[in-house]
This record gives sequence, C-alpha cells and structure tokens, in this order.
Amino acid sequence: MNQDLRKLNKNITDENPWEVFPGAFGNSKNNIKIVENFLEPEDLKKIQNFVKTINKWDNEKKSEDYSDGPSKYSAPLWHNRLCSHEMIKEMDAEIYNLIDLYLTKMEDSMNKNYNCKVKKRPPSIVCWRPGDFQVCHADKQILDGRPNAFPDYDLNSLFYINDDYHGGELFYPQHYLKIKPRAGMAVSHPGDINYLHGVTPVLSNIRWVIPAFFSVIEFN
Repeated sequence: MNQDLRKLNKNITDENPWEVFPGAFGNSKNNIKIVENFLEPEDLKKIQNFVKTINKWDNEKKSEDYSDGPSKYSAPLWHNRLCSHEMIKEMDAEIYNLIDLYLTKMEDSMNKNYNCKVKKRPPSIVCWRPGDFQVCHADKQILDGRPNAFPDYDLNSLFYINDDYHGGELFYPQHYLKIKPRAGMAVSHPGDINYLHGVTPVLSNIRWVIPAFFSVIEFN
C-alpha cells in the first residue's frame, strides 16, 4: 500500500474528484479477496428464488462521455439488466433487508482486510444473459486514468447468486487471475486502474450477480 496516498483528499475538483486517491491500496494481487460461501445456503436459496421473479429494470441513468470521446458511463451496456435497490425493496422488502445484511458483513470484512473504514451503498442486482460480457475496466477510473462517473467507488465487491451457467468468468489481466464464480462466493477489490477486471462472454443460461460498492471514510 502507498502510505503517501492513504489520506483523504480535501481539495476536490472536477479534474481530481477522488476523496480517496487512486493507488491508495497499491497494486498487490493480495488485495483481490475471494471468499467461498460468503452467503449462507438458506439465504442464497431465497435470493435465487427472488431473481427469477424480477420484472423491473432501471434504465433511467443516461450515458456520460468526455468531450474528447471516452465514456464515463455507458447506459446501453446495462439496458434491461440492472435491478435497482428501490426496485428490489418494492418487490420484496425482506429480500432487500437480507441483501443489506450481507453488505454490512462485507463492510466489516473490508474494514479489516483493507485497514480502513468504509460506508456501504444500497444493493442492486445485475442480470447477465447469453452473449453479455464486459471488457476490462476499473470501477472509479477510465483506462487513461481520468475519473469515470463513480469516483467514490473506492472498494467494491461482487456476490455471486448462481453458477448454473457457462462462461461469465471474472478476470484480472494485470494479476493473471481468472475466477470461475461459484454460488455464494464473494470477491472484492480496490476500484482504481491497478485492478482492471472484466467478464468473459456468458455462453448459456443466466448469470446473476449483486455488485456492492463502498466508499472509504477513514484510513486506520
């Protein structure tokens, strides 16, 4: 970890909008945390049953681009694929609360694993259908290092709901790591360009994931 960067930025500007500087967590592969069975089997089954009933998608957010071309956020990529926290709560408040408990669990885990204090964001659920994939990206920066639409996505995680699909592997090219997600698994990583990651094409069936994003509010 870069100790010089492990401080909160008090001079936020449009060009430098990060409260937590990119690179604050270094570039070690050890910062990619994989936890099997993070979700308990009974809870996992409830969530698996719930996702089969999802019939609402959040298509409200618009694309954002830099004037010289690069995208900050591509709305078409997520069209009819993202179920927002408001929608989850409206469809099943019990499931929303259950997922939120796991966000709190991950919050505690991150505080220990990354030696800081984080705050969670509301949950969402993402559907990956056959043909869906994601190119390498970072969660808080675009590839040239400039901020994307979410510069406060400092530490982030993925909860895997199912594994009865083919393809859809998570990969980190800088760290020569490819992960075949298993139901109940959680993976976490820092959000800057030291942790580029992507998803190989889903080949069959549907891949369900809960992405969870966290912002650092204090370094230890």
